[in-house]
Amino acid sequence: MKDLNCQKNLVALLVLVLQVGCATQEYRNAQNECSYEAFRQYPVNNVSSMVNMTRSIQVPSGQTNCQTYYIGNMAQTSCTQVMRTELIPYQQMVVRDTNSSPRQAVIDSCAQNICYRKFGNGECK
Repeated sequence: MKDLNCQKNLVALLVLVLQVGCATQEYRNAQNECSYEAFRQYPVNNVSSMVNMTRSIQVPSGQTNCQTYYIGNMAQTSCTQVMRTELIPYQQMVVRDTNSSPRQAVIDSCAQNICYRKFGNGECK
């Protein structure tokens, strides 16, 4: 069980790092400083739920597109079905971390405070 929680925290931390790809290295460092406390306050809480989704499929429209070719005095006609896109609803089980948003808010606020103290601005520039 402990290994699973550790893996969840590592995955969440990886997502956090990927989210701040455009931030300065100093800002990312500040976020890393804040992450432990934020994860302590808002641990990973994965919840499974069913969500409604749609996918598109191509179906025949009932129309055809025909072209006739002439070779000498022989005619040859080639027809293809005209397709249309149809959206098909379905349900899918998804897992979401319900603490992700409040945890990220704590991390961002903490990181901005560190940046203000060290650099005089919220972006660590």
